[in-house]
Amino acid sequence: MSTNQPDTSALFLSTRIINAREASGYTQAQLALRMGIKKSTIANWESSRTSPRANKLTELAGILSVPVLWLIAGAESPAKSSTPDLNETILLEQKLDKADLLINQLSALVADLRGHTRRVQRDIDENH
Repeated sequence: MSTNQPDTSALFLSTRIINAREASGYTQAQLALRMGIKKSTIANWESSRTSPRANKLTELAGILSVPVLWLIAGAESPAKSSTPDLNETILLEQKLDKADLLINQLSALVADLRGHTRRVQRDIDENH
């Protein structure tokens, strides 16, 4: 590869998951068992069909001993840290928890709006 060309493999979450899993010596099946999920879920993450939710991303980073931010944003290689910064980890966990909460609230709002839309449409249909 030319030195003028960026390493695009570092741009993809799926590639970073594969690289970290292989570097940790896990097969997809072993990692899935360790995380309590299906092997197909790991395969979907690694093929970019789906992405891990925030809580699974955090768990994945811990199991594979890579920083969560490296999994999310990428770098040329995962930064190895002998002593993780607990404050940074707690702050990141709080942000991920908040993101999960907001996603759940948004999903509930969308469901409520769909129900309301159906009721309005039903009322319109009954009156015409």
